[in-house]
Amino acid sequence: MTYFYVGDIPHGEFVVSPTLNGEPMDVHNHDVIEVLLISPSGVDITSLSGAPHAQGIDVTFPTDVSVFTERGVHNLVVIIDHTEHDELVGVTQADPVRIVADDTDSEWSTLARARDQWIDARAIDDAMLFDLLMLAQHQVLEYAPALAEDAAVPLNYKMAQISQAKNVYNGSLVDSSSGDIGEGTFAIRPFPLDWQIKQILRPRRGSPVVG
Repeated sequence: MTYFYVGDIPHGEFVVSPTLNGEPMDVHNHDVIEVLLISPSGVDITSLSGAPHAQGIDVTFPTDVSVFTERGVHNLVVIIDHTEHDELVGVTQADPVRIVADDTDSEWSTLARARDQWIDARAIDDAMLFDLLMLAQHQVLEYAPALAEDAAVPLNYKMAQISQAKNVYNGSLVDSSSGDIGEGTFAIRPFPLDWQIKQILRPRRGSPVVG
């Protein structure tokens, strides 16, 4: 797993093994590589350096400024020009590589916090886990009492976020038609808040006792 934080400046090799429709792509020494990094908002696009590598493509990030200025999942887009190697192949765009830029200043759960409290999350892909946390955060905010604009996020909201992310993940591992559980059947599906999470967010108060 490789993810970054907002403001990070990666050093050293960042090797991408390009795929097309999930299948490995061949990269040759004479191929011309173009690499683009698209921000989570889809507005900012940064051009990076890329070169053929023994294991795929070696991507080089700028060393004077961080390209990770926004929290979220960035898409690394690799475009391979095979023309010099085989003019019949031409130019091919590989499957996007999803890279997370997290933020330690976030009041909601980061990947690190989630994996500290939810052991199984350590085996989940960074981008998938980030998506689960964002989905759970949205569901929590839709159900929980509204917070004042400048209010800090309460502990019960954070705990509910991780619990809901866990429920969505576990529920999505189940094939509704067969009941099987496994990586091959994984797909994020809508999963409502259960009663325990609702209780965390809106605890029921006992009825007053009249003596």
